[in-house]
Amino acid sequence: MSSASPSRWPWLRRWFLRTCAALAVLSVALAGWDAATYDARAWLADYARIKQGMAQGYANLDWVTQQRRVDLAALDDRTTEALTSAHSRVRAFFVLRDFVRSFNDPHLRLEPHQSATPADAGSVGNVVEQVANAQLAAVASCEAAGYEEGDHGYGLDVTQLPGWQSLEFGTFPIGIAGDVGVLRIAQFGENRYLTTCHQAFRPTLDARALQLSVRAQLQEQLRQRLALLQARGAKRLLVDVSGNGGGSEWVSEVTALMTDRPLSRAAPRLVAPTCDRSKVWQNQIECPVFAPAAPNERLQGVGAWRGPLMILSDGGTASASEDFIAWLQQNRVATVIGERTMGAGCGYVDGGTRVALRQLPLDVVMPNCARFLENGRNEIEGIRPDVPIALSARDAPTQLAQWLALR
Repeated sequence: MSSASPSRWPWLRRWFLRTCAALAVLSVALAGWDAATYDARAWLADYARIKQGMAQGYANLDWVTQQRRVDLAALDDRTTEALTSAHSRVRAFFVLRDFVRSFNDPHLRLEPHQSATPADAGSVGNVVEQVANAQLAAVASCEAAGYEEGDHGYGLDVTQLPGWQSLEFGTFPIGIAGDVGVLRIAQFGENRYLTTCHQAFRPTLDARALQLSVRAQLQEQLRQRLALLQARGAKRLLVDVSGNGGGSEWVSEVTALMTDRPLSRAAPRLVAPTCDRSKVWQNQIECPVFAPAAPNERLQGVGAWRGPLMILSDGGTASASEDFIAWLQQNRVATVIGERTMGAGCGYVDGGTRVALRQLPLDVVMPNCARFLENGRNEIEGIRPDVPIALSARDAPTQLAQWLALR
């Protein structure tokens, strides 16, 4: 049995202590430099840009003010004072981070700078043009286009359901328990299906064409899974979207597979205020943040599945997944089982609203659309299940099986 020479340990110990001491000195020096050069005015200017962008382009601002009773004037006073007295960039960053988090909106967040992001939130058209130009260029590979393989496993341990049989794995796992077919859709973003992208990839495809090609293949896979479940005797379908954090407009095509009925729901509300809304930070709303409401959206089901439908949701079910649930629940097509959804709601139309910070390599990105349920509630409050079951509970599969047995 060999071991390091004992004579080496004192040297290693001295090296370690010296390194730690050097790092400590460097940290103190950096902290001193940060405090000495901190410019509160520059950070307050960034904060002013954030407030302007949110006042004119944050879709949920009026809702959180009126329904959640967020006191914007008090929040503004606290944030201004905290930035003024921060005395360091690190503290100022945490002040802005806490300001953004105070709205409790998953779609309102700090992100790394988008390349060529406009300096002000009002320049959304520039973002749209940049995205359009990027999509016209041929992509080198699926990986270069941002595709990766997601975890497509079930959110609930369905193997505990009585008589469970697994039928297919891969992108959309399916199985059957009695007359209940189970279909797992773990993501609604095409970029989470790398294997399917490899099958669809052609060297001449641009980003948008590749996206549509991947989407078409995923739709075909879903059709095949639904057909197999019906061939194996499934009379009822349980779609597991627990933990599905959303994705793209592809969700509309998936929704249409689940019924042959015509569907309708309130169209998303888009931001387009008709006045300067800067007084919202004094708790005064002088005009709505939204454009006038559009007519209801309609979606015609294509009927790949036509039987009874159930959807499994939890606190990780968000964004496009909430749209999926709302369409099918509100049109009385599906029964939702599980937990209230996350409450991310509508996201970013044509890139959303972005405000580029000048003191940090970050953007504040915010949703420029909001979706409302038939009862008038904003989806950022989450969607309640019809049948509450705590999916994190150890006996959740048993509770689900008992409910299914009674129907």
